[in-house]
Amino acid sequence: MKKGIPFLLTVALLSCYYTTPATNTSLSEGFVRKEYPPQSWAYFLQHLPVKEAPILDYRGRPIANQAKSAGILSYDVGKRDLQQCADALMRLRAEYLFAQGRHEEIAFRFVDGEWFRYKDYVKGRRPRISGGRVTAGEVEPVPVNHATLRAYLDIVYAFSSTLSLHRDLLPAADFAIGTVIITPGSPGHCSMIVDEISNSKGEKRYKLVESFMPAQSIYVLRNEADGSPWHTLQKGIIETASYRFTKYDLRRWE
Repeated sequence: MKKGIPFLLTVALLSCYYTTPATNTSLSEGFVRKEYPPQSWAYFLQHLPVKEAPILDYRGRPIANQAKSAGILSYDVGKRDLQQCADALMRLRAEYLFAQGRHEEIAFRFVDGEWFRYKDYVKGRRPRISGGRVTAGEVEPVPVNHATLRAYLDIVYAFSSTLSLHRDLLPAADFAIGTVIITPGSPGHCSMIVDEISNSKGEKRYKLVESFMPAQSIYVLRNEADGSPWHTLQKGIIETASYRFTKYDLRRWE
């Protein structure tokens, strides 16, 4: 079904309104970025593909709060209301491992504690609900490719949340690339640091990415104070353009 004129007009107006986002190569004056090995998790996060476009939800419609974004990442949202805040961060971790050819390491746990591994998905294992619990079913094996990774992740999203992500990540001591700021709950919320810069005074600034509800584009958070993607973070209340973290934990994958 073709989208109507009002929808297209909304997209056009948003495109005119939308300012050029600060990309991964933009730095605050006097600040420098630490370099990491090209195969590392930190390097992957520093070089996420950012593009100039409005945030769209899973139906392909622009969301109301475009001002929170300093650019969106070039990853699809999917056609269902699944890839929300915790899911978006799991998506990035899965994309990193997949790009490195580390397919057997792609694994996430459901809220009930059950591990669901991509290697088992391609062998034909599928979760099913039985008696209020998740059980295993079997179908025909599928190939290892990006399409099956996406299908696998949609299942992960349906059975995981900020609660399971919080439980399964490692504690992080401080803010750094890869640190997840997470408030577990229903729904809870989380954002992840994907870049860090510092100056000669030892001051640091951080770039954050996240998604939200309903499922929408993964975006770089804009600093409301200066319009840049760089945030000054310190322990205590963290207030971003989309969420106010009062009680939270710091977590990491590695």
